[in-house]
Amino acid sequence: MKAFRSLRILISISRTATPFSKTHLPQSFIRRSYSAQANLDEPTSVNGDSVFDSSQYSIEDPVKKPKQQPNWDKGYRERVERELFPQEKQSSEKKDRSRILAKALLEAALESADDELGDGEVREEDQKSLNVGIIGPPNAGKSSLTNFMVGTKVAAASRKTNTTTHEVLGVLTKGDTQVCFFDTPGLMLKKSGYGYTDIKARVQNAWTSVDLFDVLIVMFDVHRHLTCPDSRVVRLITYMGEEANPKQKRILCMNKVDLVEKKKDLLKVAEEFQNLPAYERHFMISGLKGSGVKDLSQYLIDQAVKKPWEEDPFTMSEEVMKNISLEVVRERLLDHVHQEVPYGVEHRLVDWREQRDGSLRIEQHLITPKLSQRKILVGKSGSKIGRIGIEANEELRRIMNRKVHLILKVLLK
Repeated sequence: MKAFRSLRILISISRTATPFSKTHLPQSFIRRSYSAQANLDEPTSVNGDSVFDSSQYSIEDPVKKPKQQPNWDKGYRERVERELFPQEKQSSEKKDRSRILAKALLEAALESADDELGDGEVREEDQKSLNVGIIGPPNAGKSSLTNFMVGTKVAAASRKTNTTTHEVLGVLTKGDTQVCFFDTPGLMLKKSGYGYTDIKARVQNAWTSVDLFDVLIVMFDVHRHLTCPDSRVVRLITYMGEEANPKQKRILCMNKVDLVEKKKDLLKVAEEFQNLPAYERHFMISGLKGSGVKDLSQYLIDQAVKKPWEEDPFTMSEEVMKNISLEVVRERLLDHVHQEVPYGVEHRLVDWREQRDGSLRIEQHLITPKLSQRKILVGKSGSKIGRIGIEANEELRRIMNRKVHLILKVLLK
């Protein structure tokens, strides 16, 4: 009896004991500007380095990432599943559940322990893959379509022309099929049929890789074609559609159909390019709103061939995440800085480090060729670079589903 009483006393003591916790003092923050300087006691120096450090700002942290979960925000993927792959309604005649259950149990019993696969995993011999290249004139909506198909932002999308400066990879995995999208810079052809001089420095890689894709999507802005047709765009579409490639399937996508008020005009555009033999299909889509993208994605999945996957379907590789961080900052740069300034900025990723608490430290340098451009990019008391950094930091936290410390430095070449 004494032992029982002693046990009850010990249990009550253990329940009433509270764990030691550190008290957190409220942090005081003086909002001087949107830019954190190397020396906070002095104003922004013209000759010094202008720095934005996201750790100086209080932004709500996202929900902690659960263990063994994809390292992207589920909200993007859920939108793709909902709009591109809606679940089919079950028929009135329900299948015999007992028969299905017995078959599943039998297959599970025959499989060895080494052959068991996790949820969503596919055996290498059953995997299908497809490489899809997206080309077209500048500002045709190639990056918007890539982001919509993939389900997360992988390429910068802006109203300004020539937003994409290099090839960007996006991956869509559905069932046993993986589709890799390659977003390329905008292409143009002169009257002579050759590209412009800036192609050598900016989009030469896009031309050299055209014939390497399994499927090539040629995209153009159909609304602009109807309101203000460009002969250079017509030459590009005709050039890519005249000669068929036996090792490649080409399709023509008329983008931004949501901006066309009279839908009958779309049929006129389709008839204009219907005699080009290289294009197997014509699609009318809206890469931003998702109209018609479901049929396009199903067509691409049907074209996949037996081939092992090249990318991990569950996690984004470090190289992809680094590229996304650069694209997000570049998109905000184009939104807030105008004219020729954002195009002359040299954008570098200097540091990428994963901290012990699971957060990421990302440091990027924005190098300007002129002092006047540097002043514009920094803004008054660092307000411009601070705003770019805060918006980019918030979006990177949502995409990567973890805490991100983004540091931007504006330097003079």
